[in-house]
Amino acid sequence: MVLSDYLIRSIFPSALLQASARKRVEQRRNLYIICVAYLLFVACAELLTIYNPKAGIASHTVILFILLFHSALVSEKDKNLSRFLMTLVLAPLIRILSLSMPLVHFSRISWFILISIPVFIALLTCMWVQGLRAKDVGVYSPKLKHTPVEAGVILLATPVGIVEYQILKPAPFLGLEVGAANFIVASLIFIICTGFLEELVFRGLLQYNTIKLIDRWWGIVFVSMLFCVLHVGNLALLDCVLAFLIGFIFSIVREKTGSIYGISVSHGIINIILFLVAPLYF
Repeated sequence: MVLSDYLIRSIFPSALLQASARKRVEQRRNLYIICVAYLLFVACAELLTIYNPKAGIASHTVILFILLFHSALVSEKDKNLSRFLMTLVLAPLIRILSLSMPLVHFSRISWFILISIPVFIALLTCMWVQGLRAKDVGVYSPKLKHTPVEAGVILLATPVGIVEYQILKPAPFLGLEVGAANFIVASLIFIICTGFLEELVFRGLLQYNTIKLIDRWWGIVFVSMLFCVLHVGNLALLDCVLAFLIGFIFSIVREKTGSIYGISVSHGIINIILFLVAPLYF
């Protein structure tokens, strides 16, 4: 009797622990597979938009509905995965809106505002459904000790914007009248509707949910890769590499400071230089 008790205490708990560890490893591997699979789906849809924009829009729409269905399917079994999939919907949504918005009826600067409205609504809805606070997604004033980091990432925007312009060479914004007031308005639109919004999506909501689902470093890499993949349509490999690198830096700063304010300003300045300043002076 004593021997049997000893065997139960010593052998079976060990076996159960090993089985539990194997199960956790398998679950983690499955999560990685899911993340990589959706990343590849988005990348394929982006490549398709290069050759056939309508087919690309259709592909992103299919991905969007698959994500919503998958999120609902696992909502009871794995809440973290369900919330991650719900948040990931924002990536194809941004591409669908950017590809389907009729430019002919609006100026290019108005186009950014119109696209940002449904994205802001979808993003705030995700936050509300998930019960997230503003601080959870980086809408939070950084501590004073992080001021050098915030200042550094903002200063980084100027060389990055110039390098990206040299890669893409976009045309100047036609229809934007010359003048200090118009330049200030356009700059604010870029900072709010591209800088703040995209950082709130990627480094805010998506990074928060991805890190919660897997771990910090893989979460940062995934978000940076997704940000990179969504630049495929620019048809420039160097721009994709630059997008990954700057996205990775932004993610690190977000984790370091807990705030998206500095990286939002930096992101906005990059686009200001890319679209407003560099085409006129370089």
